[in-house]
Amino acid sequence: MTTDILTVDLNMPHRAVKAIPSGALRLVCREGIVWITLDHDQQDVILNAGDHFVAQPHHRVIAYALQAAVLRLEPVPCARRATASRWNWLPRRRPRALAAA
Repeated sequence: MTTDILTVDLNMPHRAVKAIPSGALRLVCREGIVWITLDHDQQDVILNAGDHFVAQPHHRVIAYALQAAVLRLEPVPCARRATASRWNWLPRRRPRALAAA
């Protein structure tokens, strides 16, 4: 089975600002230089051509082109864990009619 992965290339002229929605994304600078900042976070990253950065799902990213750039957005495959139902900890109860008999 083959699956296609959707990637998006953003062409950013010099001084362009792009707000990238929250999501698990890999940001790859294909050309130029891009300044990456995260909403509500002190971390800033400068990406040169060939560099990449992985954004966590709960972070919104702001990208600023320090010079004309191409920024590729690639989804990060998430390993989904099988989780038990959150109600499994409740004890099983019998209906009152059966319990009284």
